Amino acid sequence: MDTGMRLKYHRLKQKISLEELASGIMSPRELKKIENGLKDPGLKDLEALCKKLAVPLAPKDNPIGKVLVKNFKNSLLHPQNKAKIMEQYADIQDHPLLHADEDVELEYCIQQIRYFIITGDLDSAEEKIKEMDRFKEFMNQEQFYLFHKYNGNYNYILNDFEKALKTYLIAERIAPDTIHGSEIGDLYYSIGISATQCRETNIANKYSHLALKIYQQEFIPKRIVECHLNLAINERRIGNFTTAKDHLKNALAIGKKLDIDILKFTTEYNYGYFYFHFQDYESAKLHITNSLEFIPKEYMSDLLSAYCILIKCNLELDDLEEATILVAKAEILIEGINPVLESPTNKAFREILYEFKGLVQLIKGNDKEFEHYCNLLLPILDQNGNLFEKGYYLDLLGKTYFKRGEFEKAAITFNESKQCYKDLMTVK
Repeated sequence: MDTGMRLKYHRLKQKISLEELASGIMSPRELKKIENGLKDPGLKDLEALCKKLAVPLAPKDNPIGKVLVKNFKNSLLHPQNKAKIMEQYADIQDHPLLHADEDVELEYCIQQIRYFIITGDLDSAEEKIKEMDRFKEFMNQEQFYLFHKYNGNYNYILNDFEKALKTYLIAERIAPDTIHGSEIGDLYYSIGISATQCRETNIANKYSHLALKIYQQEFIPKRIVECHLNLAINERRIGNFTTAKDHLKNALAIGKKLDIDILKFTTEYNYGYFYFHFQDYESAKLHITNSLEFIPKEYMSDLLSAYCILIKCNLELDDLEEATILVAKAEILIEGINPVLESPTNKAFREILYEFKGLVQLIKGNDKEFEHYCNLLLPILDQNGNLFEKGYYLDLLGKTYFKRGEFEKAAITFNESKQCYKDLMTVK
């Protein structure tokens, strides 16, 4: 930063008005010219301004601070051990050299946004984003890029996938040529998974392939697996089932060699869901059952989703006894859990909870209650563009109407289900 920018940075940081800082030294108009780089201050005035702000006349070289923030940044790029990252943060967070010069401080504060997101402290992440939004004009190109990228991460965690995708694409446009390959790979991957959530299949495939290429060159197995999984999901959605299965096989082969349980769960789960689409319920059950060996109990949405697929498989196989056993196991897992379902971060859990409760009522033969949960679930599936599940539950609802003798409603619902499957085959 030049002299004027440094003065403005510290003035804003300390929340001092232009008039307050200028008072007794120069006119606010003159100070504004200095801050905007239109005029250089005299030495005497500069000394007075710096004394008032309690900052040195010129920035000091800070090699140790640069190393600290670089190591912190690198630890956040592909986090696998949250406890280790939190331990590292505890060691450095009060280090004075992280605030000894403006560039290091800016970089550190931007990295804090990502740290708070990774550790699940979304309130602190939001607070830091709002704080750093005041300092965008002081960021260099890489810092400006990272600020947008981490904003995208924050929106993704809040399930605002459209906003996340837009923010990631802005980050891509302003990304400097100097950033490391694995960093741009991480951005491409983020664009890919956001586009998948938005069902922007072409964008999702394009950026997932770009990310995969980088991760293969950098040899980052975890991300290689995740790219294959994302590509499998999108290829399945557009009916390229052979290609989807190839990606799943690659993900499974590489994932088995990695000691990352959540990755093994995701791979087995997606393989099982793939077979469920093809009505190969025995194969689906095998992979979904395998997935349960690797999922921690705190991943409640994913865990309950796996149980829902197993329950549906057994219903399709007319094994009501096994479906009932699975319901009982799942009910024990969610016993005592009362999340705020309207919270954005609980959006996925809300969907899967409605699905599970609907299946429970279906098994018990409570048609009206099943219809109630379908009416809660179907708008969510429609909003998410999940045509397969929407078609599946419309079909179940149509059968319920038919069983009750409500033949007109059954016919309408069956037609809606049929249209979902037709639309599914034209998604591109």
